[in-house]
Amino acid sequence: MKLVPIFSNGFLSHYLSEFRLSSVTDIRGISIILGSLIEELESGKIESLKEEEIKSRFVSSFFGDVLGFNYGNSNKWQLREEKKSVIDGTKPDAALGYFFADNKKDDVRVVVEIKNALTDLDNAQRRTENHSPVDQAFGYVAKAGGNCKWVIVSNIKETRFYSSLDRSKYQVFFLKDLLNENKLKELLLLFHKDRLINENKQQKSATDRLFEQTEVISNEKDRSIHIIDRIYNSLKRFEGFGFVDPNYIATLAPFNILDEYVWHYSNGNLFTINSEIFDFLTEIKIETVNIYLSDKLKNEISDFNIIEAEFKIEWSFKFLNDCLIREITAVKDYGKIKERNIHTLGFSYQHKFPFKDQEGITTDINLHVGQKCQCISCCYRSLDFNNLLGKLKAAEGNSAYSTSEYAFGNYLLATNNFKTTYTIYKSIERKTKGKQGKSVEYFLTKLNLKLLHNLISDYDLEDKKDIKNDIKSIDLDLVIYDEIEFSVDKDVKKYMVKVKEDVLIYKIQDEIEETLFKIEKLKQLYQEGGHQTSGPNLPHKLLMSYYILYSHINKNNVIYDSFTRYKALTEKVFKAYLISYNLPQWGITQISEFFITEAILNIPAGSLQELLKKHDIIDVEDGCVENLLIKLNNFTSSMYKVGLLNDCYENDLISVQLTYYRFEDRFTEIFSNLFTVFSKLDISKEQFSSNVGSLIKFLKVETVLAWFDIQELGKFILKKGFVFEVKDLMEILKIAITRHKFYNTKYAELIKIVCKSIAEFHPLYKNENVKLIQTAILSSSSDDDSSKDYNNLIYLSKICNDNCKKMLFSLFENYLDENFSRSFYEILIRHSVFDINYKNYFYLYTVKVNKTKNIGTYRYGSMELTDLIFINYILVIYKFNIDFNKSELKLLTDLNDFETWLLNPLVFDYKKFDCIWLRDLKNSIILGRLYGINDIVKAIDEHLENEFDPTLAEIKYKLQ
Repeated sequence: MKLVPIFSNGFLSHYLSEFRLSSVTDIRGISIILGSLIEELESGKIESLKEEEIKSRFVSSFFGDVLGFNYGNSNKWQLREEKKSVIDGTKPDAALGYFFADNKKDDVRVVVEIKNALTDLDNAQRRTENHSPVDQAFGYVAKAGGNCKWVIVSNIKETRFYSSLDRSKYQVFFLKDLLNENKLKELLLLFHKDRLINENKQQKSATDRLFEQTEVISNEKDRSIHIIDRIYNSLKRFEGFGFVDPNYIATLAPFNILDEYVWHYSNGNLFTINSEIFDFLTEIKIETVNIYLSDKLKNEISDFNIIEAEFKIEWSFKFLNDCLIREITAVKDYGKIKERNIHTLGFSYQHKFPFKDQEGITTDINLHVGQKCQCISCCYRSLDFNNLLGKLKAAEGNSAYSTSEYAFGNYLLATNNFKTTYTIYKSIERKTKGKQGKSVEYFLTKLNLKLLHNLISDYDLEDKKDIKNDIKSIDLDLVIYDEIEFSVDKDVKKYMVKVKEDVLIYKIQDEIEETLFKIEKLKQLYQEGGHQTSGPNLPHKLLMSYYILYSHINKNNVIYDSFTRYKALTEKVFKAYLISYNLPQWGITQISEFFITEAILNIPAGSLQELLKKHDIIDVEDGCVENLLIKLNNFTSSMYKVGLLNDCYENDLISVQLTYYRFEDRFTEIFSNLFTVFSKLDISKEQFSSNVGSLIKFLKVETVLAWFDIQELGKFILKKGFVFEVKDLMEILKIAITRHKFYNTKYAELIKIVCKSIAEFHPLYKNENVKLIQTAILSSSSDDDSSKDYNNLIYLSKICNDNCKKMLFSLFENYLDENFSRSFYEILIRHSVFDINYKNYFYLYTVKVNKTKNIGTYRYGSMELTDLIFINYILVIYKFNIDFNKSELKLLTDLNDFETWLLNPLVFDYKKFDCIWLRDLKNSIILGRLYGINDIVKAIDEHLENEFDPTLAEIKYKLQ
């Protein structure tokens, strides 16, 4: 009878290629023992011995020392000779499993029958009622206690392994063949004790899981499989992944029918040369996300007895859609096309190739059209934190919500400093470990637990150390190559390895950096006066690369977007888009909402401000502004609740969440980034009107923003003040004044900016609210009234009526009279609050400058010839056209030549003049008063004759 192995060579080849003998404990000792047994066999010694003489030594050597079944422990062991059956006391030669001093606890997993080297294992034995050794061995199974899954029969020369359920197939090993490395690998891969049995009965051993895989494959080979089932089965293997790299899918059967790698995916299109897929696509039609089958295909479904065919088609297409595959192109007969192009340079069916209309078909398979996603990730991207927190809060303690999606949501919001995320993942781990069909989910859970290690450092309760030690103990290689090795298909396992090793992320990183480099080169080409006549669509290529990365992170719920690499890649992509936005002909003309949202969520605030610094207005896609404003409204309205009297108070859900600093950091950075972006968008008053009320309520209750976050709001108000009614700006001003404290100045800049915005966009408005002025005055003083900062009140005076203005001016005057401040007086002068000749203030100002200049203050200019105190004094002199001969100026002493010249350039001894001083004086106010001084022009000419200096040449032009 022909040998039918349980595990075929083809099936095992993938697993054997990844199995290392070096991973087996004491592989050198195993090789020595096998060598000794083979030497005895070949010498004839074993054949000369009786069965009883060799049996015990072979059992302990082969099953104990080679296969690792422990037989030396006095309390618990895994190999027992002549173990009596639980029914009639008959004894197999050996049993493998778990054995104890109290034999009632024994758990037999394998029975072993040993014969001498001259015995034929298939022939009947006279002393056993004409039963063969194989019959004998299988006779012990029913008596072994119910957990016996394997049967081993051996005559030393030949050892067979059977499943206890099927004696028609077996795995055979000839002793002499075990000198061959591949055969030894097969033996240890399948039947080493670490793989053959598992003490936990609820968890299948590695070999048991591999055996299940062979049954699935065997059943599929027993029947012809229709292309519908082949597509479905191929994709179903990856269930648990929300996203698989479409480039990888394109390399798998049945899409790839070649024994080589293909590059058949691009721009949402999957290309295939499988004629069966061509035939299938010609028999379906998709209209408004409904799939219609032809009568021919319906008949095929009936003939092939395809169960739930329409469901399988829809599921497959939706899975492909989730993997960024929106259409499939299939070729009818690629062989004919190949023959026609045999002399075409560069033609390869490993890549996409053109074809005539009748030679192929392209079908749009997008079934997600118009569907709005309500997942946790999309809820987060909508900035609706109230809704998101509500969902997460409602799910607390409900095991039905112990899912990767809810773990990811709690990660995004840093709930309980990531302890909640850890707890959910541990629950998923318990539910999926060893469970059929849950291997992908189990792997992703272990991966995410590993990624939690650094984040959980924020958690600070007693079990922190235990959690970190648990995470440190995770070995993803062990998960893939041991725990789920045989539970997943080789293609799935290969993809898991790619995910574990960040192959996809590194690949996308390389693509992004390469595309950014090309865009920068294109920019340089145009800057140098060149132009490009043809080339790839670099921005689109960038989009497709980044969207694969985005989908991998968000659809697989991988907790990765907090990490620097992801944020850096988002920043690079946005930078590339901004460069492309400014390029003629080959650049983009609009930026999408998707990328702007990614920038808001992921780019550090300072970096985003720097990227957008040179852009006044950015053109965006239609609907982008409206959608971003909806997100802003979601964001601000999440912060508060509205009472019965229309009063607002802090939303408890958000206030608790903001105690976790990682979420607070995310939240405040999003606020800052929102207004950084809005400052660069073309927004109308009508568009923004619905956001004003929620923004004001947000500002009334918020306690987490820093001054630099509010500063971005201020920049928006300063630039886009026209989108506010004056009453709204005054409400914001009132909030800022009320919350401003002498010791907490985060609202100081906002007070100044709102006042400037009102003065610019509502110049006719004058504040009459005396109480507001009094509140502003009080908030500008320390509690004991020993220190004051009235700078912001100067800006407030610009929008006041005469009565309020008089109140403030009187305050300023009293302050200067009591304790003259040089810096405060400078601001008053520059804002024309006081005239330069008012009272004796200019005299006091000059005395202060003379006393404090050049005493540990910051130096001015590249040559550092003076300090900021003196140069600010000079700017006042020049800006207000103060006479250089004014008596107060003579109070300044201990001046160097540079300072003496600046104080009165009309009477300076120009023999001491050095024209390079001018390099630090590009201010138009100063240069304006130096106009027409011939000695300065002459000095520049003399310098330029010896050494050309473009800066001095430009200044000379302004002075003539």
